[in-house]
Amino acid sequence: MNKTIQRLLGIAILFITTFACGQQLSYTARFTQPGVDVLHYGFSLTLSDSSNQIKGETTIRFTRADDRQTVWFDLISSKSDSSVTGMKVRSVALADGKAAPFSQRNNRVFINLPAAPNQPTELVIRYDGIPEKGLIISRNKFGERTFFGDNWPNNARNYLPVVDHPSDKATCTFAVNAPATYRVIANGKFMGESSLPNGRKLTRWQETTPIPTKVMVIGAAQFAVEEVGAVGGVPVQSWLYPRDSQKGFIDYRPAKEILQYFINKIGPYSYEKLANVESTTIFGGMENASCIFYNEKVIVGRKDSDVEALLAHEIAHQWFGNSATETDWSQLWLSEGFATYFSALYLEHAYGKDTLNAVLNQNKGQIFRYSALKPKGTIVDSTANDLMDLLNPNSYQKGGWVLHMLRHELGDDTFWKGIRAYYEKFRNRNAQTSDLQAVMESASGKKLGQFFQQWLYQPGYPEIVWGTSYDEAKKALVIDIRQAQRTGAFFAIPLTFSIRDARGRELSRTARLNMTEQNQTFTVPMATKPAAVAIDPDNTVLMRAVQMGK
Repeated sequence: MNKTIQRLLGIAILFITTFACGQQLSYTARFTQPGVDVLHYGFSLTLSDSSNQIKGETTIRFTRADDRQTVWFDLISSKSDSSVTGMKVRSVALADGKAAPFSQRNNRVFINLPAAPNQPTELVIRYDGIPEKGLIISRNKFGERTFFGDNWPNNARNYLPVVDHPSDKATCTFAVNAPATYRVIANGKFMGESSLPNGRKLTRWQETTPIPTKVMVIGAAQFAVEEVGAVGGVPVQSWLYPRDSQKGFIDYRPAKEILQYFINKIGPYSYEKLANVESTTIFGGMENASCIFYNEKVIVGRKDSDVEALLAHEIAHQWFGNSATETDWSQLWLSEGFATYFSALYLEHAYGKDTLNAVLNQNKGQIFRYSALKPKGTIVDSTANDLMDLLNPNSYQKGGWVLHMLRHELGDDTFWKGIRAYYEKFRNRNAQTSDLQAVMESASGKKLGQFFQQWLYQPGYPEIVWGTSYDEAKKALVIDIRQAQRTGAFFAIPLTFSIRDARGRELSRTARLNMTEQNQTFTVPMATKPAAVAIDPDNTVLMRAVQMGK
């Protein structure tokens, strides 16, 4: 998802040590229900134009790994008797219709059930209320009423009873009863519409691939829809507000080419369609599985690399974040860092290496500025109390830069081999950073522990001060390098230097020089004194480098 709408070079602003894994477990335990595995949600929602109140009936099929008789599902309730918002559970019943005792407290529904270890249990929760968030009921820029799911990170619980955590993925269906003036979009395959009395309509969608609750959504508005075409049997659609459709259909059209690129490079697409949907929500883009929501403000009406970059970011999430899903929010970079870099890779494919470098350099600036504000911040972060705080340049831009450095550490062929293997292994499953490391080590035959540790669990980045001198007697270029970052932690980094003559022509390029200490000197044989030396000419290391005397 993109937190804010930015120009091309910054569209993506909007975690392996035993200690780190231990932190993750306690962090996850605050939100999950170990031993309970939801298999399927059947959501029925009734929307109204007369009020913001919704009515819901959710069928949940799940298993319990033990003989526990009390389970719970997240659902935000009214904060007080006078509160306007929140969901009130009216009844809970088993599949046979028998009532199940329940209570609502601490924004959860607790349900007492007969013990049934390792056996599927199905129950139905009926409720109603006005969602405070999660389902955004508002008016779009044209003054038209709209309804849009806005679930990230754990806001589905504001209008859906769920285990609201990325580790518990499930299939789902949506049956939406709404005024007939609306077209309704949701995850998965369109299963049909049927007319109801009093000018209403029932729309049904079915998602047969397990997805996390953060990307289970509906959208209801007045829409114009364009069938853009299909890629490998996957239909690509554009859903726009009618008054934006002429321009928006142009904006969303690159989605077909982007989808094809990612299928070719990563692996099969997991969902029944790819719908790009204009919406009125808080994010610039939200990667809901198979129905991506984009903010209404991005419509420009021409082939535009800004919008193309945004499309590529959100479409990349269909592989990373939606299909291969982070086990916990602390591992968010496996979603946002991937989408940030894979958007840049698509731009490299479409527009060339200069465009990739422009994106990387802009992202560097955002990383540097954020690190100055949060000098102890790391990519894998188990400390955030407010999950929205994880939407930062460490998760996005720095995570993307880690993948860029990994690509150059391994080489293109091995990098893509590892990416495809990672996706194949964790497609429609959950993964954490240690899983990615293991796959990349297997693909490359290299030990990557130091690489992953320093970039993902260590704050900051290398701040390099360097200079050169020419030793006439030894006929050698002497390169002195010092790491000057104030975090106190040093990085092992590979460095190359471009050596040029007075006309700016490259005379030679050093072999990879591995910097493993705070201060190092490298000697490069050279017959004559060069006119100029440049560090990291291929832009492969996340660092701030200052040349002495410049």
